[in-house]
Amino acid sequence: MRIGILNIATNNYKLFLNDLHDSIEKYFLTEYEKKYFVWSDDESFNFKHNVHHTKIDAQGYPGDTLFRYHYFLMAKKELLECDYIFYLDADMRIVDYVKEEVLTELLGVQHPGFWEETKKTGTPESRIESTAYVNTSDITQYCCGGFNGGTPKSFLKMSETIAKNINIDAEKEIIAVWHDESHLNKYFSENPPTKVLDCGYCAPESAWSVPFQNKILALDKSADELKGR
Repeated sequence: MRIGILNIATNNYKLFLNDLHDSIEKYFLTEYEKKYFVWSDDESFNFKHNVHHTKIDAQGYPGDTLFRYHYFLMAKKELLECDYIFYLDADMRIVDYVKEEVLTELLGVQHPGFWEETKKTGTPESRIESTAYVNTSDITQYCCGGFNGGTPKSFLKMSETIAKNINIDAEKEIIAVWHDESHLNKYFSENPPTKVLDCGYCAPESAWSVPFQNKILALDKSADELKGR
């Protein structure tokens, strides 16, 4: 089985990738072959693992995150050759074994700020003019943007819908409140993920704790670190 790992790494975010990929090799679906798909503005970076690199221009904030689903579609042919694909933020690290629990058609992960029962609807886009608008009553669990995945067919279908909606918003000069994450949660409200994992799979490294076993950490980082780590 081939597992595709997707990362966006413009500017100094690329400096996180070798450590992330090392942790994936150690802990993430260890019995399966991995192929890494990286979209970066640096073609000369020395990656340690099997990386399919696609050159993109750095868009700054929020463009580097907002357009991630557009970027994924640039490698549609290659991604369809995988059995499962997973997106992880570049500044994450796997710290415990992640096994077959992630193998599902469309995977979501609880947002670590909204795991409590009274907060599960999160902070979706509230402007009806945006294609990301969703009524909180339609949200079962607000999901994080930092880790998701599924089969190539389902994930790329989601990517196509989100990219299209972002383009429609751009024509109206609208950027959703939490960018790609807002569009992700709109999509999930209409196309529920086949599995939602707890936020131990996207736990803050030290900003606050969550009452689940930590499997994947969102690492602490500073503005200075991102400028010149």
